[in-house]
Amino acid sequence: MFSAGVQKRLEARHYLRGNFGEESAPHSHPYIVEAVCRSPQLDGNGFSTDIAVLEDELEAVLGEIDDVLLNELDFFHDRQPSLENLCVYLWDKLVEGLHSRNTPLPAELAIRIWESGTAWASYDCGV
Repeated sequence: MFSAGVQKRLEARHYLRGNFGEESAPHSHPYIVEAVCRSPQLDGNGFSTDIAVLEDELEAVLGEIDDVLLNELDFFHDRQPSLENLCVYLWDKLVEGLHSRNTPLPAELAIRIWESGTAWASYDCGV
């Protein structure tokens, strides 16, 4: 399996529902978001993924939520705006964007979000 990916920065706000101390008040995180495509084979040019397309789509998806209060998005209406759920949200949006480009899709897509230099969460699934 071949892997290729891109990384972008995102500044987003959220608050956790429940008794999570300071995390229960609105606050911001400087996230680092990684999108990694996995494919079993290379195309005729020797690439597993069109990184330029992946980078463009990730930038577009992140641009929609940069400096947004995640809790106000419909997706998080009845979901905790946790790192894990943010991964699922970004995965869904990125796959939707890749489909709309009519470009070859990878076999799998993984989203990893770094909340700090030592803490991250990820979600990966077949496309």
